[in-house]
Amino acid sequence: MTYVELHSHSSYSFLDGASLPEELAIRAAERGYPALAVTDHDGVYGSLEFAHAAKHFGVRPITGAELTLADRSHVTVLVETAKGYANLCRLITTAHAHTRPDGKETQPAADPALDQKLLEELNEGLVCLSGCARHGLAVRNPNGAARLAEAFGRERFFVELQRPYARGDARRNAGLRDLAS
Repeated sequence: MTYVELHSHSSYSFLDGASLPEELAIRAAERGYPALAVTDHDGVYGSLEFAHAAKHFGVRPITGAELTLADRSHVTVLVETAKGYANLCRLITTAHAHTRPDGKETQPAADPALDQKLLEELNEGLVCLSGCARHGLAVRNPNGAARLAEAFGRERFFVELQRPYARGDARRNAGLRDLAS
């Protein structure tokens, strides 16, 4: 079985990703990855640059985003079809809507947040992962993850396991494995 990273951030995910999209494509090719997903926070910021570079290096680009839900938990969403890309763009736009108080551009924007119910409704053409180790929906709200699993179905919802080498990794992953079964 070939390894494919489905949750990576480019330098456009400030304070979380450090590599330019082109660098991600080069490293993926060097490691022999057949594909790589760039899932920047609440946007597809590095996706186009990555897609162009990845094709040049023979890596299949996967477009996605790590979305912040209204309860501040995260889910990773990957595009499977053109309809899925349109749905992802709608979800991101909705998450960013009304982030400026009274619509004033002079005020700092609030953090984007997406109502989980909208994600449950606009899931066609998307694959959903249960989220990261720190803020993932399955870690913070297992019942919410179960609702998404029901909305997406067994073929398009997956529990995400990560090992950031932090205290409690093994215990958290064991709980996530139990949730997945």
